[in-house]
Amino acid sequence: MHFRRSISVIGLLFTSLSCMIGSGWLFGAYYASRIAGPAAIISWGLAGFIIMFIAISFAELSSSLPVAGGISRFAQFSHGTLVSFCMSWLAWLSCVSVAPTEVQAILQYSTPYFPWLTENADGVHLLTVPGFGVASLLLLLLAGVNMITIQILTRYNTLITVWKLVVPILCAFVLLSHVKFDTHNFTAYGGFAPTGWHGILWALPTAGIIFSFLGFREATSLAEEAQNPQVAIPIAVVGSVLICILLYELIQVAFISGLKPSMLSHGWQHISFTGDAGPFAGLASALGLGWLVILIYSDSLISPLGTGLVYSATTARLNYAMSKNKYIPAIMLKLNKRGLPIHAIFFNFIIGLFLFMPLKGWQALVAFQSTAIVLAYVIGAVSLLALREQMPFLHRPFKLPYKKLVSFITFNVCTLMAYWSGWEIIWHLMLSLLFGIIILFAYRLFKEKSHSDLNIKSSLWLIPYFLGLSLISYLGAFGGGINVIPFGWDFLVIAIFSGIVLTLSYYLRLDKESVRKQIPVEFL
Repeated sequence: MHFRRSISVIGLLFTSLSCMIGSGWLFGAYYASRIAGPAAIISWGLAGFIIMFIAISFAELSSSLPVAGGISRFAQFSHGTLVSFCMSWLAWLSCVSVAPTEVQAILQYSTPYFPWLTENADGVHLLTVPGFGVASLLLLLLAGVNMITIQILTRYNTLITVWKLVVPILCAFVLLSHVKFDTHNFTAYGGFAPTGWHGILWALPTAGIIFSFLGFREATSLAEEAQNPQVAIPIAVVGSVLICILLYELIQVAFISGLKPSMLSHGWQHISFTGDAGPFAGLASALGLGWLVILIYSDSLISPLGTGLVYSATTARLNYAMSKNKYIPAIMLKLNKRGLPIHAIFFNFIIGLFLFMPLKGWQALVAFQSTAIVLAYVIGAVSLLALREQMPFLHRPFKLPYKKLVSFITFNVCTLMAYWSGWEIIWHLMLSLLFGIIILFAYRLFKEKSHSDLNIKSSLWLIPYFLGLSLISYLGAFGGGINVIPFGWDFLVIAIFSGIVLTLSYYLRLDKESVRKQIPVEFL
């Protein structure tokens, strides 16, 4: 069976928007302010600018090759099995944990009314046993809806996304209208940038800022189900990023403006007020806006559920693509009568249940997710550059100019964002990646009795990339690094490193004939 092309341009645009506007707006402004102070405004704009480069790379690839599970398939086409698996594994690690993260965000926001859902352990809200039961039911609900029909998902997702846009905009304007807007909060308590550029950059992966933009790519996972993918995909991925840049900047300005001096008496790193487990609701309550508190708490259920709903759908398509590439059992290819990958959806639900247990707070979780997915996003630059040479006559409805420059910038900013997450995140991620590679080799040896088709030669650029990034992170100035490479010089080091690895990946690409054998005949 095949996927049905039933999703419109608006459906794809709202799919990306729904993925992007989830728990990020509910928590991001609060955590970003604690790390970067008022300069968090710069963090959001910088993140949007960076994500835009990634988005346009995927817009070309996805409009040219509208296949399910884009990250996995693009890497397979340009560099073969092992590269594809590594990128798929990183993307899957990030994506499969989004639904549990959004569910946990719902329960954290609900804690003031249902204190038995979570417990506070040194400022981190952990699920209680009853809370785990409620979380499991919510996760099952997301999986169940996705097992019924993709049409219902996209139809109601449009309504959910409209709500998710209106509420934060309304919240921001109401907060701004109930405070005397001046520059005091933007200049006092250590100045505009109390932690300097280090804090501005560190906030990107660790405060949920990058996490809040990552949903743009989810429209590409549904490319095979889009009615007009050549037009719909560029509109969805680029349009969603532009809309969210404006939205998140407005929300950040409103949050900073709404803080009272008493909340900042101990500085930006120690912002404190009643109800800060749900920051915007707590802030609205402190300003006496009872009706807005109710609206925000309603949105704390709807927005994360909407994001979790879409990610449950798109992550299953990633399982489908990985199975199609023979990384995991073929059972993930099984579609029901409605053309939905039900086994993949159910498998991700089970994994989601296990992920609830080791998660240690929303902020730490999104830092890990963000780093995993931005490392997977380097394949946008790598495959775009390679496929231009491998398939020069491929129809490209959306074709980027200055392909080498755009690819370098995309590769470089992805590497920078991973580096900014810090050594503590990087070494955990590298360990998870190594575990995945061991699983792949064991499965292929058992199933295929050979590793000859893993395209090991074309994957050799991954070794210096992952080892080099780990070493630079250890020597760097972020998140547990030993600061041998001082802040500022690390930009030059990463730029040179990125240029070398990207060039190496280009020369190690598959030959044209190997690529042609993999590309679906309808795209040739």
